[in-house]
Amino acid sequence: MTENITVTLPWPDRALWQNSRAHWTVRRSATKSHRQRACFEVQWAGRCGLIITGQPQLAWTIHPPDRRRRDLPNVIAALKPAIDGIQDALGIDDQHFLHQWPKEFSEPERGGKITVTITSGYR
Repeated sequence: MTENITVTLPWPDRALWQNSRAHWTVRRSATKSHRQRACFEVQWAGRCGLIITGQPQLAWTIHPPDRRRRDLPNVIAALKPAIDGIQDALGIDDQHFLHQWPKEFSEPERGGKITVTITSGYR
């Protein structure tokens, strides 16, 4: 039986984007904030004692804040702090994650959001 957690994360801060020209202290602050938020959300969602083992699968859904054109690989790169936060919460090295990235954006949501479903893997 597989168990899963679904977590909703905020749209990545502008400073996390690869082409951002943010000062390094602004980028560091945004990275820390996004990482802590992802860690907290996963811990909160798994508060019932769910244990993720093996090679967890992360299925991502990306809802942009509006219909403007965006580059999907840049959004994925901006999610690195979130991946690190999930790693912190699960206590599993992120090299073992199996990511299921979308081929296109989902419908826009006001403010934008990222949804990730974490499914327990097998060893």
